[in-house]
Amino acid sequence: MKTAFQKLFTSPLLWGGLLSFGFYFLIHNGLLNQPLIVRYFAGHPVEYITTIMFFIGVAVLGIKYLHVLSQRHLLRQSPILEPAHKVDVRYADHYLDSLIQYEKKHGSSILTRRLQLALNFVRRCGSAEELDTELRYLSDEDAAKADTDYGLVRLILWAVPMLGFLGTVIGITAALDSLDLNTINESSRKLSEGLAVAFDTTGLAIALDVALFFIQFVVYREENNLIWETDKLTDNELRGRFELGVSSEDNGQLTAVRRMIETVINSLEQLTARQSKIWEQSMSVANQRFSQLTEQNAEILKKSLLSALDESLSHHAQSLVHAESQLINQARETTLKFSDALKQNAAGLLSLQEETVRQTVAVRDVIGTSTQLVKLEERLHENLAALAQVGNFEETVNSLAATIHLLNGRHHFGEYKRA
Repeated sequence: MKTAFQKLFTSPLLWGGLLSFGFYFLIHNGLLNQPLIVRYFAGHPVEYITTIMFFIGVAVLGIKYLHVLSQRHLLRQSPILEPAHKVDVRYADHYLDSLIQYEKKHGSSILTRRLQLALNFVRRCGSAEELDTELRYLSDEDAAKADTDYGLVRLILWAVPMLGFLGTVIGITAALDSLDLNTINESSRKLSEGLAVAFDTTGLAIALDVALFFIQFVVYREENNLIWETDKLTDNELRGRFELGVSSEDNGQLTAVRRMIETVINSLEQLTARQSKIWEQSMSVANQRFSQLTEQNAEILKKSLLSALDESLSHHAQSLVHAESQLINQARETTLKFSDALKQNAAGLLSLQEETVRQTVAVRDVIGTSTQLVKLEERLHENLAALAQVGNFEETVNSLAATIHLLNGRHHFGEYKRA
């Protein structure tokens, strides 16, 4: 256990404060008077806070790195326990005494603490059967503790960029407050100062955060390597050292417990076998009953289907007979109607034939009359020509009119006669 002085001596706040004080002491006394250093580290209160938090994080990682180096130096002195063949678990007390003497001489280390915890576990259990599980648990516990120790560093890694953003907000706010259009020159100077504060604080925060993150990565990797080496050395020290059997003091009790467990297991096996047999008989009876019911249902279904099929066939036959009789009656009626229509059509055809003969005779008469008219027309032309030569035109016209009247009279007489 650490004393109060050791806790104070290894406090990261103390060393981070000392580093910050020394750094700013050099700046304000002119030993670090480079313009960039003064501008980025001592230009604004936010830059002071960011730098102090960075040095605290560096102090945490530096202390952890020195602890890893010291533990790695102690690991080089292994093996710690004297080599031996498999021994009884009661020999764990002797190993614990040897570890106490070793710590008094060389100091405590992560390996000695791991061995003490494992040996105490073997002594409490009186057996080494679960030792491998306990070693894995101790390894996981050390890894979790090592990861928890980085909580302050992770907080600083989160807070440093936030301080940079805070400086940005403060700088931009100051620049906007100092903006006055009436005094352009003075406002421009104050505006540039405010923007310089905003960008300087942000740039400083980002740079310090990246540097701290890189240092954390290196230290974290070295500590994981230390834990892995400790796991390996612990396995070499303890694995296969103890007999897996139990001690003679507990042998009788464990034998009684084993017998009780065997009795319970046998009873459970018998009960399970009986239950399985009962289930098998029940399933067999159920299968037989199911088969009988299936056969009965199949017979009933067969009879029902046959009865329904016979009834359907009988009804279908009656429907066919009725449909056939209706079809015959309709065919007879249709045939009679068709015969009457044929007779009417034949009578119509006869009357049409007679009318056609009459029309043919009339057409023949008309054709004969037309021929006579043509001949008369030719004679008329001849007469007109003759009259034109003689000069008796009026007489010729009268003769022509008389001739036309005569032809019209004969034409009307012929139509009357045909009618």
